Amino acid sequence: MIELKNINKSYVQGTNSYHVLHDINLTIAQGEFLAIMGQSGSGKSTLINIIGFLDDQFEGTYFYYEHPIHEYTRAQFSSLRNQNVGFVFQNFKLIQNISIAENVGLPLLYAGQKRAYIKERVREVLKAVGLAGYEDQLPKNLSGGQQQRVSIARAIVTKPKFLIADEPTGALDSETSKEIMALFKQLNHDNETTIIIVTHDPNVGAQADRLVHILDGRLTEDVDHKPKGDANEVH
Repeated sequence: MIELKNINKSYVQGTNSYHVLHDINLTIAQGEFLAIMGQSGSGKSTLINIIGFLDDQFEGTYFYYEHPIHEYTRAQFSSLRNQNVGFVFQNFKLIQNISIAENVGLPLLYAGQKRAYIKERVREVLKAVGLAGYEDQLPKNLSGGQQQRVSIARAIVTKPKFLIADEPTGALDSETSKEIMALFKQLNHDNETTIIIVTHDPNVGAQADRLVHILDGRLTEDVDHKPKGDANEVH
């Protein structure tokens, strides 16, 4: 599904150049549940910006379903992102003065979907994340865990090919974190949604089927937690 070959990324600030990613080689299969773990400054956010079609300025090759993404224009990157990726963030990024249903339905509204479809699809995904009946609530009336569930519902409402979750449990207590991780596992198992979680928490990383470590912009370890024979081999 995703194949990165010899990806390098540098930033220029003034007269200084900073080499952030060094010869990244990474393949992610369709239906995989992958965690990318590293401390602050390790390069993990830069890496997921490239994987999630947010950053088209890099060296190396990126094949997505065998299409050469590294040759695409910025406009093509934007289209790919809108049609293929759902994002979940640490701080939820919900709009506080509109309802849960409106928050979840925004991506469909931007995509030009009809209101009847949006209403039905929002109801479906809220049920899937355990928030049936919360359509008319405001985010501020929900707990942190519930708000993250809303964020996940918004990410999956367009039926994306893969999810990128950036420190999705970082603002949650340990018990709520377990609930959110269980929800990700359920989405991965039931819908075969490819999930990429970025974390600095070993407890979160250990729950993924595969764990990749990044340090100083280099992939240092790739650990498969899934029993042999269970992995989906479709790329």
